[in-house]
Amino acid sequence: MSWGRFIHPALQGALVWLVVMGGWWRPYPQDPVWILGLLFMSIMILMPGSHALQRRHPRFWHSQAEVVCGFLQMTAFFVAPGPLALLMSLPWFIYRAWWAVETLKELLHSSFDPAGWMIGAAGIFPAIGAAWLLANRLNWMPFGFDALIVLLTAAHFHHAGFTLPLMAGLCGKALPGMFSRSACLLILAGVPLVATGITCTHFHLLPWVEPVAVCVLVTGALGVAMLQMRMAFQPRHSVWIQAMFWISGASLLVAMLLALSFGLRSVLPQWTLPMPTMWAVHGSLNTFGFGLCGLLAWSAKQRRSSTALSKGPAQD
Repeated sequence: MSWGRFIHPALQGALVWLVVMGGWWRPYPQDPVWILGLLFMSIMILMPGSHALQRRHPRFWHSQAEVVCGFLQMTAFFVAPGPLALLMSLPWFIYRAWWAVETLKELLHSSFDPAGWMIGAAGIFPAIGAAWLLANRLNWMPFGFDALIVLLTAAHFHHAGFTLPLMAGLCGKALPGMFSRSACLLILAGVPLVATGITCTHFHLLPWVEPVAVCVLVTGALGVAMLQMRMAFQPRHSVWIQAMFWISGASLLVAMLLALSFGLRSVLPQWTLPMPTMWAVHGSLNTFGFGLCGLLAWSAKQRRSSTALSKGPAQD
């Protein structure tokens, strides 16, 4: 199977994303619509372009279905919340739920390996985000959260629940050891812990949970940032791949320091950026710097490795 068959749906998604962002929404970074742009960058581009990195090789029509479901999810934001928007969101939720179930079955039949489980988690966490998108489009506010928090939670599970565990797992496979193993375990625990901590803060319960959860996730993510930058020094990498790894690692480093300051806002409020600035800076760094550049680097590395392996026997 050719690499192009799996990157092609991502190119389709990129075209749709560019048309919608540039032709209709045209948000500025501190506009809440910017959150949608970041969210659909993951849904339309990053996810369809990462199948090979996830060790998943769905049939071509599965990949096409992913783009179609993502497009329907995007169009659900062109109508008012309600039954129609819910129906337009259901295909994406069903697709992500199917992917999560298939991934979970594979994990349960394999031995526990933190790096492998992190790659698997990247196929599971987005299903939670898809459920929160259903709630947003139905205008249902779970636990009394407002619509903005519901949308941000969906974005959290499509980014922190996708690109972060995926690249943590890839780093763990490429750079095995206690450091990468610890980073994987911290992220595996940190992603759901942060969501739990935000819920506790919302209900004014256990105010220490959110700061602790953020510290757990940030510690793991900073480890991934260093591993990404370390990947730039691996042999046989082109300058372009090295640059992408560096940008990815540095972007995650800055983004997670901002996340740490926001998570500690109850203790150090003077260090906290306003929420619109957070999604404009933190969210953009995670999406374009860490996520997009990181996946480009790993994809190029995988393609070069596959090419080298295919030429190996001929050279012998």
